[in-house]
Amino acid sequence: MSVLFTIFTPSFNRKDTLSRCYNSIIAQGIGSDEIEWLIIDDGSTDGTSELISNFRCEKLIDIVYFYRNNAGKQAAWNFAVNHARGKYFIGLDSDDALFPQSLILLKEKLKLIENEHSIIGLRCSAINNETGQLTSKFGSSDDMITSWFKEFASRNVGEKIDVFKTYALTQYLYPISPEVKFIPEVWFYSTISKHYDFLYVNNIVRVFYDESEVNRLSKSSIKNNARGHFIARKSMLRNIPFIYFVKNPIGFLKTILRLLQVSFYLWRWK
Repeated sequence: MSVLFTIFTPSFNRKDTLSRCYNSIIAQGIGSDEIEWLIIDDGSTDGTSELISNFRCEKLIDIVYFYRNNAGKQAAWNFAVNHARGKYFIGLDSDDALFPQSLILLKEKLKLIENEHSIIGLRCSAINNETGQLTSKFGSSDDMITSWFKEFASRNVGEKIDVFKTYALTQYLYPISPEVKFIPEVWFYSTISKHYDFLYVNNIVRVFYDESEVNRLSKSSIKNNARGHFIARKSMLRNIPFIYFVKNPIGFLKTILRLLQVSFYLWRWK
């Protein structure tokens, strides 16, 4: 049976923060039959599985839990997309939280794009837990349909959260392999934006916790993951129209420098 939302959380040794995720999900005020929480555990050894079992015993939401040993965040994303039952797909990091009652408000916004095949989903605001301030003000005043390319060109980048049409994501899985476990998310955005726009909405949906533990799955050594960074930067140069690089010359320079850096690493390893 399908549901409205799949909330995907990749996790590695985040037992101490998963309760924050869980409590924010069950506090959304929507029916338990409208949501599933899909957790991909990347080899945790801190008792995460026992914690999830306790959550399940409460029977407040449908929780789907998979244990996969050291596959990486992008592999977890691909796996989650292929196993999601939700019409819409939300990625929520294991140390973040959903803003109270935010999904109820988004249900009305999703009706606006349901039959708009050129729009892949909603791109929503996030606030920092310490300051309570938006981490990016692009698209935060009035709702607008536009491209991620324009967000990149604005240089007003920061944390957001997306609500995707799940069927569209299956066309854009990360090109991982046994040699490439990590690819920066900019690969994904620069690729989908050739074909889709977002509806940027001013709803606050995510509370971002800036915690710098080394086990955060989204962080990765550039040197150790040079191939993935190479794939991402090549994708940016191939997909982002040059006019947007002109508007964001610093972004262009950083892309070139990163590409040269990882190319050097790959050349040395030959």
